[in-house]
Amino acid sequence: MPTVRRLSRLPSWPRPFDPDAELDWSDPAFSRRLLVEHLDQGHDGASRRLPLIEQNVRRLCQLLPGPPARVLDAGCGPGLYTIRLARLGYRLDGIDVGPAVIRHARRAARAAGVSRLAHFEVADIASLPGSPRYEAVILIYYVLENRTARRQAAALRRLGSCLLPGGRLIAEFRLRPDQLPGRLSAWDVAESSLLGRRHQLLLGDSVYDRARHVFILREVAVFADGTVAVQQTTSRLFDFDELPGLFAKAGLRIVDTFDGWSRHPGSPLCDSVVVVAEADPAARVSTRRAAPRPPG
Repeated sequence: MPTVRRLSRLPSWPRPFDPDAELDWSDPAFSRRLLVEHLDQGHDGASRRLPLIEQNVRRLCQLLPGPPARVLDAGCGPGLYTIRLARLGYRLDGIDVGPAVIRHARRAARAAGVSRLAHFEVADIASLPGSPRYEAVILIYYVLENRTARRQAAALRRLGSCLLPGGRLIAEFRLRPDQLPGRLSAWDVAESSLLGRRHQLLLGDSVYDRARHVFILREVAVFADGTVAVQQTTSRLFDFDELPGLFAKAGLRIVDTFDGWSRHPGSPLCDSVVVVAEADPAARVSTRRAAPRPPG
């Protein structure tokens, strides 16, 4: 649940990965509220709207091995991509830390008649088994960015270890947010928000620190009874030039980088990129021989 505190005790500027405010994506109450946003067709804030998802799935199929390849959808949310791929004959496992979105995904798979091909579990990337099982892994909508740099690298290594030899990882990374460097603040009077379903004064702060590749979005709700709820999300964004080394350490070799979901080559000027990488047996052997590192 969001942290409740006095408004006067909030840091004047949001702090990256502040343990007192950082969102717990696995919180059941938040997962239920977020599910509503995933399914809302009025914005692209949680999941993209359905026409764009359909377009992305068509592009994704050009990058994936052909069906019936076995695919892991890491951070699958309510299964909007997973179920569409299952309809095309892929065999999928979807994982997400949010219990409400996983329950919805299971119901949606049954309704679509693909529950035999699409299975969903509440799980985090860090808890995945290390044995190779999949011909492809997909990471849609910046799944890794809400982790520190160390935890991002550890998660990518874990995902790389799930791939069969020659398997393919397709991941979407954001290089910069829709905001110039600095701070933006706003306020609104709302009847509800992700912080609660009651009348509130909603205060928003967003800070983009380009030097540290960090974007923080903090929301504070002040309710009529004087209580205050706060939550924030810290996004550690990616530098285009760091991606090859990051993937190499995970036992993966980048074979293509695209400007978002287009067919155009990616570059440091892109706002986001889609990276296609393959399991690199030579790099994987090198990783196994390296000294063990604690999880990030």
